[in-house]
Amino acid sequence: MHYIIHYDIASLVIFLITSIIFAFRKRIPCKRNKVFAMLLGIASASAVFDILSVLITSDMLGRNFKIFLHTAYYVTHNFIPFWFVIYIMFLTDTSSSVTNSFRIRLYLPEIVNILLIVTSPLTGWIIRIDSSGNYDRGPLQPICYAISIYYLALGIVYALETRRMMPRQAVLSVLSFIAMTLIAMFIQMINPALMVECFGSALCIMLVMFILQNQDDMIDSGTKMLNRSSFVNNCLANCTSGTQFSILLIRIPDFTLLMRTFGTRFSNTLLRNFADYLYSFIELGEGYYLEDECFALTYFRDGGRVGEVYREIFTRLGESWKIGSVDTLISAYFLRIDVPKDAEDTEIIMDYVEHFKRMKSVPDHMLHASEINIYDQRRREEVEKAIERGIENRSFSVYYQPIYSADKKRIVSCEALIRLVDDQLGNIPPDEFITLAEQNGMIIKIGRIVFEEACRFIKKGEAMDLGIQYVEVNLSVVQCMQSDLAEQFMSIMDQYKVDPSNICLEITETAAAYTPHIMEQNIRLLSDMGIKMALDDYGTGYSNMSYLLNMPFKFLKLDKGMMRAALERDKARIAIESTIVMAKKLNMQIIAEGIETDDQLERVLDMGCDFIQGNYFSMPVPGDEFLQVLKKFSGDEVKSHAN
Repeated sequence: MHYIIHYDIASLVIFLITSIIFAFRKRIPCKRNKVFAMLLGIASASAVFDILSVLITSDMLGRNFKIFLHTAYYVTHNFIPFWFVIYIMFLTDTSSSVTNSFRIRLYLPEIVNILLIVTSPLTGWIIRIDSSGNYDRGPLQPICYAISIYYLALGIVYALETRRMMPRQAVLSVLSFIAMTLIAMFIQMINPALMVECFGSALCIMLVMFILQNQDDMIDSGTKMLNRSSFVNNCLANCTSGTQFSILLIRIPDFTLLMRTFGTRFSNTLLRNFADYLYSFIELGEGYYLEDECFALTYFRDGGRVGEVYREIFTRLGESWKIGSVDTLISAYFLRIDVPKDAEDTEIIMDYVEHFKRMKSVPDHMLHASEINIYDQRRREEVEKAIERGIENRSFSVYYQPIYSADKKRIVSCEALIRLVDDQLGNIPPDEFITLAEQNGMIIKIGRIVFEEACRFIKKGEAMDLGIQYVEVNLSVVQCMQSDLAEQFMSIMDQYKVDPSNICLEITETAAAYTPHIMEQNIRLLSDMGIKMALDDYGTGYSNMSYLLNMPFKFLKLDKGMMRAALERDKARIAIESTIVMAKKLNMQIIAEGIETDDQLERVLDMGCDFIQGNYFSMPVPGDEFLQVLKKFSGDEVKSHAN
């Protein structure tokens, strides 16, 4: 028979291209890649043996070598459908959860298949080579095709059963592989001289590599570990299949400090070295970087290993890490989660992860999920939804708290404070929803709402007629990083016909200490527009003098915690008095917060504070009530303290 080997030669070219791309492409270090590499190798070897079995005659190397080539081709070629089913199992991360009965259905037909092939030189059941070296099919060769079709059918069933654990394009790729393989098998069955089976396999494997092995979006570029998205997807697959596994979370709490001390390059190298170290405790593909210096290691059906790994890592952390010429020590927090005992689904697992990331302090031992109350995370999600409802429905309220002038002996300004009362959760404390809004970026919309409401309040004119000169509005660090912030605020003030001198923006000391170019530019632009600037909560942040000297702040607000300490302890009082003297020499005026009693008021006035704010005058109240406070609260009520 005259065999046409052009398709086999083309398949070798395709396999070579696929191998080169696979070798040089960035890949996840996981078992799936090993299985794919094995599939690629088996298919390539099959094409080589197929070509050699045609080109090499018995006269060249003997009849036995001819038999070996044909046998090797059949073994490798019939391994391809079987190995593709194995690949699907690793693709869905379900290889460790299959039942024993499935394993029998998986392995037994292939064992029979290989035994029939390797014994064929003696039995002639699958292949026959006569004394002249001529090849012929044995009587049982259709069994090989039947078994191959069986595995392709098994692959279809398995892919459809686990389709929820794979992206849609992955399912389509698997089905396309099977369809193309079946077409190639059918063509070669009816036309044995046309050697197209290897060519079909080559096209299928290249398709799989470009679609299913394109894993760049699954890798964290810094640590080269699987990323957060991969962790979520794999947890979902394992929870869906009912697999029992344990997760060891590891977080480096002092990473930010190390980055500030030694720089980004040093800290990134340290993070990569730590990730490489963690890989010594896991199988390939079971290590993840979840961002925020948090790692996750997973263990299947080996919960006892978690404790061993924790102890080894804890011991290693007692030794220094050498990065370049620097030796440093690092610490870590640990949390163990057993699935499904501690978490029945992926959502609960991620609740634990997020809670663990936010923990400020952890005991010096491995925490267990049972020791953590994830109510905080659920509350967080509920509050985030309430914030979204508040923004959508414009249901935020702005309250005002008066600010008293020691010089003019009357209330001259007020601070606008946001409040949220949700239909489902009721009153939500500002410290709670503002913190969350700053973390998820919704503070930008909230800040705009507050600024608009303050401008609307000023435009009404009633408060200004009663002596209010300006309204103070808080500005978050997130807002300060908007390149068009000044334009936004100017547009709003133009809309409500508000003079910039009627606005004072408050920036916390912590935010002011964070002064990249955009923030500094915004502060200067807003000040140049005529808006007053106040440094809020002074004494709670980084106490960096540079922003006091370089930024155009008109007011310095002393944190109520500092004021309380100054009223109770002499050393704290001396520190406050020195701060007041310094600020006044810098042409800044002092606002004392948190004043609630006659005694406190008298003492802060004696210290030389220019403005007083606190519940002594009024708690924050809605706009209408604030107007009543202005009408009711006369300067005479505090006049005796000012004299």
